[in-house]
Amino acid sequence: MKEFQRRIFVILMLFFTVTDSVNAAPSISTVTPRGIQPGATTELNLTGASLNSPLKVWTSFAAEVEVLPTAEGADDATTAKLQITLPENTGVGLGAISVANATGVSQVYLVVMEDAPVLAEPASNNSLSEAALVALPAAIPAASNGTAADFFKFEAKAGQQVSVDVLAARLASSMDPVIRLIAVDGTELGYSDDYVGLGADARLQVTIPADGQYAVEVLDSKYAGASPYYIRIGDFPLATTTLPAALQVGEDRAVGFSGTGTKGVTGTVNLGNVVPGGQVRAGARAESSTMSGFARALASAGPQAVEVEPNNAIDQATVAVFPGGASGVFQQGGDKDYFKFSATKGQRLRFQGHSLKLGSPAVVNFRVLKLDGAQLAAAPISDENEYAVAWSIPEDGEYILETSELLQRGGEEYAYVIEANAGNSFSLTIKNDKATRNRFVVDEGKGGFQIPITVGRDGYAGPITIKPKTEIPGVIWHNNVVAKDGKEITVLLEFSDATKAGDFVNLELVGEAEVDGQIVQVPLTSRDWTRTQFVPITYPYPFLQGIVQFATVPAIEEFFEPKFEPEAVYVARGETTATIKMSTASKHKDFKGALTRMFQDVPEGISVADKADKGVHTITVTVPADLAEEKAFTVKAYAEHAGHLQFVKRSVPIKVVDPLAVSVKLDAAIVPGASQKALVSVVRAPGSAAEAISLTFAGLPDKVTVPAELTIPADQTELEVEITAAADAVVAKTEGITVTGKTKYAGKEVSAVSAGVVVEIKAATE
Repeated sequence: MKEFQRRIFVILMLFFTVTDSVNAAPSISTVTPRGIQPGATTELNLTGASLNSPLKVWTSFAAEVEVLPTAEGADDATTAKLQITLPENTGVGLGAISVANATGVSQVYLVVMEDAPVLAEPASNNSLSEAALVALPAAIPAASNGTAADFFKFEAKAGQQVSVDVLAARLASSMDPVIRLIAVDGTELGYSDDYVGLGADARLQVTIPADGQYAVEVLDSKYAGASPYYIRIGDFPLATTTLPAALQVGEDRAVGFSGTGTKGVTGTVNLGNVVPGGQVRAGARAESSTMSGFARALASAGPQAVEVEPNNAIDQATVAVFPGGASGVFQQGGDKDYFKFSATKGQRLRFQGHSLKLGSPAVVNFRVLKLDGAQLAAAPISDENEYAVAWSIPEDGEYILETSELLQRGGEEYAYVIEANAGNSFSLTIKNDKATRNRFVVDEGKGGFQIPITVGRDGYAGPITIKPKTEIPGVIWHNNVVAKDGKEITVLLEFSDATKAGDFVNLELVGEAEVDGQIVQVPLTSRDWTRTQFVPITYPYPFLQGIVQFATVPAIEEFFEPKFEPEAVYVARGETTATIKMSTASKHKDFKGALTRMFQDVPEGISVADKADKGVHTITVTVPADLAEEKAFTVKAYAEHAGHLQFVKRSVPIKVVDPLAVSVKLDAAIVPGASQKALVSVVRAPGSAAEAISLTFAGLPDKVTVPAELTIPADQTELEVEITAAADAVVAKTEGITVTGKTKYAGKEVSAVSAGVVVEIKAATE
């Protein structure tokens, strides 16, 4: 029954995913098996939607990845196969994968680096009597079954230690597991629900009382069906962190561990390719076991000290070096640990507690004291429950760092580390907003995307340049410098013609600045925003934070363009400013957005500015008064539609024009006592709405007249004017007769004078 329900669920999920995702980005619904073994090659089967070939893969961990070819005619876009090979020294624990193709980038999917055999969930395991035997040690990806429990039966010997660890919330599953370890007669040997430090997840450790068969019972307390989980059963420590809980990078480190069953367990952690600021996976394995407990640690740049008991008083303090770290475990309720360090007057130290992000339940409280116990600084309590404080050293000497558990709890899991860094700093986080995205498709040669970033200041107020950790060819960065004291910025990336379709890039962004005389790089994180994407996870893993991924794809057709009215900037000769209207013209029936613009290639001595109102930009261009020749500037506009952000460029001419030109034509002489028609023509310059033009004649001879009011209407360009000679007009030829036209251009009064013409008064011939 359970297998049938699971198949129906998967079919429905695929149906709705495919139905709702026409031309949508790829999505991953399952990865089988979910556990990947270090030092081995594992074939993974992906199911989901839009998994069309060719497919590219990103992993948060070092691995060789091959996308296996799909049989001809079998590419239904709902499945894909990967072959992943992990290095032998890969630390066990959690990691992530995502895939990309021409439709975009998938969500991040969590997988497990696992050193126990990974088995399929038995088909029949919903009753204790029918449950199939499982050989230990074992790791089993599984799914809940509503109100029915899952049973995993195994054989064990008297005195054998069996640990059970169920990962659900840690894998971003909504399942809330409750587990029991029972004998086949139903006797309960162990029970766990919401294990301290693991959110909704459960784990336990039991010593087997007698040879025989036993079982682990797993039930979702929400009684939901088909919620994924991952169960580990075997002889392994229920580790929390390494000790020290922060590891100085640069070479392999020998470590101990915190957590149940870790006493006397040691290991070596590979740190060759680890950079400070991230987390390290480590396996806690007893010498007699083949299966490791999952432990985590911070990667740090500074030296690390571990408490040496007894250190429960100032005169017993363990020596630490700061900048660096100090780790410990609150072994029992009310435990306090003390660390002694030396510092120099004027030095600024920034102390940060770390515990919850490592899976420890400890809320570590700490103070800086004098050697006599007088308090100098204390970390303020905050809602985040990982406290921080900055403190400037008053004088050279030795000082004490006192640590305690805020709620006076304790136990083998209550590990912590206090990291101390020197000087001033800042932080960069992806803005926690429902509109924020971190996965993009980029159109080949004309695409781009935007990332909103929030800046935290910790003593450093200067400018910060946002850049990639490794340069990416073909990318143009816009608005990527945070101004002095700036708290927010939206970085815009534009991809040039050098960008070709087919790339899948995990973009690692950093903020670079000169702080305290040194160039530093601070990585982009996204804790708060990532929590909205992985709600069940109590504290998002560093490998999930700051992720910005994009796939470059063949460009879709342009879906917009800037529309200019008029088509150029017309500057009246002698004037210094002119305006032009710019709006968004849709080239796709479904695009109804508006463009954002930037101005480029503006000639020297010319300035361009605009003001937007309801999608219409009024662009004002200021030029020198003596500008004579035509110039131009570029409008680079961008807009987004259907997940594609496109850039288009248009050149805008700047033309100096005469607002008005007037000419007059009189072909025949005028006989005294008669009249003759003259044709006055005007040419209005483009760039302004046409208005009526008033005309005035100048230089007419005596006794020769024109009508008192002469006007060319706004919709006309010429006017016939009757020139009348009186009967007693003097017969003569008069040169230099002109017509002046007056009107408005761009809201200003303008005028123009025609070239002079001849008016001849000629006696009539008989």
